[in-house]
Amino acid sequence: MEPENTPILISDSIESIYFNGFSLAVGTGDIVISLLKNGKQNLVLNTSYTVAKTLSEALTQAISELEKKTNNKIMTVHDVATCLQNHND
Repeated sequence: MEPENTPILISDSIESIYFNGFSLAVGTGDIVISLLKNGKQNLVLNTSYTVAKTLSEALTQAISELEKKTNNKIMTVHDVATCLQNHND
């Protein structure tokens, strides 16, 4: 994990993968994260509970900071689906 406020350097030789969905499975020894692109499995990540929790906390903090700096609440997929469903009812 990179120290806070350290620029992330990404090598040109590393493939970039876009995803717009995910599914999770909890195993007896780790977490399986399946990244989806347009509903189709794109990549599978296996990680320990410790790294998964640390990632969760880092993502939560990054999004919270973005929301605070922009004074804008980022909607989740669930938020968007609820709004669209309420609009269509």
